[in-house]
Amino acid sequence: MDADEDSTAGPASPPAAEQPLGEYAPALLAAEHWSLLASRSLIWSEAQSRATVFLTTLSATIIALALMADATGFGGQTTTLALMLLPVVFLLGLAAYVRLVHINAEEFQLVQAMNRLRRGYLALEPGLERYLSTGYHDDERGVFATYMVERHSQRSLWMHFLINTPNIVATVNAAVAAAMVGIGLQAAEAATAVVAVGGAAAFLLVWVTLYLLQRRTLRPFRPQTARFPTPPDQP
Repeated sequence: MDADEDSTAGPASPPAAEQPLGEYAPALLAAEHWSLLASRSLIWSEAQSRATVFLTTLSATIIALALMADATGFGGQTTTLALMLLPVVFLLGLAAYVRLVHINAEEFQLVQAMNRLRRGYLALEPGLERYLSTGYHDDERGVFATYMVERHSQRSLWMHFLINTPNIVATVNAAVAAAMVGIGLQAAEAATAVVAVGGAAAFLLVWVTLYLLQRRTLRPFRPQTARFPTPPDQP
């Protein structure tokens, strides 16, 4: 009985990775590509909105403090208002920063997915390879090729990392933290040197902490295996 069943059973189907692409593959790949582009556009729209809300709130707070200082001659009321408003601005900045870091990680995943789709295009039309400027491998090196950043060039990588939007928000956040500490120390009648050192220490502490958070989050390729890794001999 078992032998008859084995003899009548059809051949095992090949794994999904080895199955040929059908006639609908170009349309399906294009539809998926447009979906990824739309998702990428949405997350960067959100990133811009969050950064704008944070910077707008910070600007409004500075204007309010300037008007209060002008009216009271930099008195205790100005210090009290600053110590009430700046922590709120700082928390908004932290929320914006964390979300921007997550958006950066999502961006890497979307670019990786689009690289896989380009690999599919090349499976359909191998002659397209010489026309592609972006990457078509889904490992870390291939994703950085899409950004047109040399993964093996530490200078290019660090420049790309240091000038991105989360780092700009982190720097502004660190400045807000320094202002809060400085105003608090002034209110406590600390010496000028103590105020300066406390503000500088707060700036460095917040900036380094946020920097390390971003460094840990922007490693989306470590826990996974690439489906289409870059060949070792490819320049």
